[in-house]
Amino acid sequence: MNVKPIPDSLLGDRFTLYTPRSGGWSGITVENVRVERMSAASSPTSSNTRDISEITVWYDCANSYPSADFCAGMRAKYHGEIYQITEVKFYRANALHHIRIKAVKIGGNYTEENY
Repeated sequence: MNVKPIPDSLLGDRFTLYTPRSGGWSGITVENVRVERMSAASSPTSSNTRDISEITVWYDCANSYPSADFCAGMRAKYHGEIYQITEVKFYRANALHHIRIKAVKIGGNYTEENY
């Protein structure tokens, strides 16, 4: 079974992937992905409101770059916010074709610029 790549019209986002190293974190920019951001707050009516925003990243094995290994525990930076990767799901037919990455916000503030 062959699966078509994600259409280019749905790709075009980028994020920075951080991998833990002995001296801290090492980052690379991952491009041509689709990022879906969900803004959420815990207990929105209490005085202890906590930002629990999440992102879902779709990585297309044919069109996204560079090639990278993704696993829970890594971090992602998207529009100034830092996310902890909590789930990585691989989709394959004959070969790996898509990767879905879910992450929850752990810090930072949203900015219009994606640096």
